[in-house]
Amino acid sequence: MLRLFQFIVRYQAFLFFILLEALCGWLVIRNNHYQNAAFLNSSNKVAGAIHNFNNNITSYLGLRQVNNQLVLENTHLQIELSRLRNQLGQANQNLATDEVRINNYHFVPAGVINNTTRRLNNYITIDKGRLDNIKPNMAVINNQGVVGKVKSASANFATITSILHPDVLTSALIKATNTLCTVKWDGLSPEKAEILYVPRHVAVKVGDSVVCSGYNAIYPAGVPIGVVSKVDIKKESTFYDLEILFATKFDQLSFVFVVSNILKSEKDSLEYVVR
Repeated sequence: MLRLFQFIVRYQAFLFFILLEALCGWLVIRNNHYQNAAFLNSSNKVAGAIHNFNNNITSYLGLRQVNNQLVLENTHLQIELSRLRNQLGQANQNLATDEVRINNYHFVPAGVINNTTRRLNNYITIDKGRLDNIKPNMAVINNQGVVGKVKSASANFATITSILHPDVLTSALIKATNTLCTVKWDGLSPEKAEILYVPRHVAVKVGDSVVCSGYNAIYPAGVPIGVVSKVDIKKESTFYDLEILFATKFDQLSFVFVVSNILKSEKDSLEYVVR
């Protein structure tokens, strides 16, 4: 301990210089968009490589559970496909319209190599990046529902702003009443969030399904967000105090799909002209 103290005293000027350099670098990155983007891309690459190595080990140990889950999901999908074919019968020719709608979106599967759920601002790292056509603001979902949207991407990795982030507002729809609303995480439980702007005259009940509205051109319409888990309203309030239970189990994320809307640029350009 004495030697450490002597070392600090002896080189205090140099150590103070290093501290000032680090502070200056942090201020430059924080207050300049170009440097901030370059730092994020570089850090994504380094952090992604580390998280990828760690994820390879944990993924190997959990292969049996993942395989069992995939078998169950594939079995369920086969049953649903058979049921739908029997119901549709001769109406199969009408599927052309649905296929066109589905083809508006491109899906890229990716593995989750890092995931936070207990912070105020939560992020996810995946093992796909620009080389896989991953770009900022693309939607991210999984087989359960909404996950978040891409924040930044390096060549081989990307970071996702989780829906467990107070700055993320998701345009939603309560299916039972076809009511538009907004889902926002309140920073508390990774399993629940708030549902905003539902007027008091709407009949809402616990268990109602909440899905993406499709109005923001990022998430496909109908992707599950969760179900209403709490309904409350004050006498003087215009809107309900609603709570949603997420469909996605964020602490169990292994794989996700990055979704790009092929027609998003066309829609955005048209709406920009209207403004």
